[in-house]
Amino acid sequence: MSRSEIMTQLRRLVLQLRWLSVLQLLPDTLVVYGILQLGFGQEVISLFNVGFTRQKAGLVVILFVLIDLCVTGIRYNDRLAGRRLIGQLKGRITESEAALIKQFEKFK
Repeated sequence: MSRSEIMTQLRRLVLQLRWLSVLQLLPDTLVVYGILQLGFGQEVISLFNVGFTRQKAGLVVILFVLIDLCVTGIRYNDRLAGRRLIGQLKGRITESEAALIKQFEKFK
């Protein structure tokens, strides 16, 4: 893979990681919300103004956790791919390449 292809792929990964970081806030918030509702709820738990039994509300929270884990796994795989791309760079690194690598490293 040429140096320009590596940098193009790394730019795409940085953009994707940026979007995934924002997207990650949604499942994280849903998990916290669900756990709080389960912890402080009574017999009928209200999630988004819908009444659930305790057991069904627990299942919904488990689904929130699974979604959160999936997004986390995608981010992890993207970080691994980025590290592999950076490892393929040989020779001197220009300032723009160094800046892009620094942007990538912020997502650890």
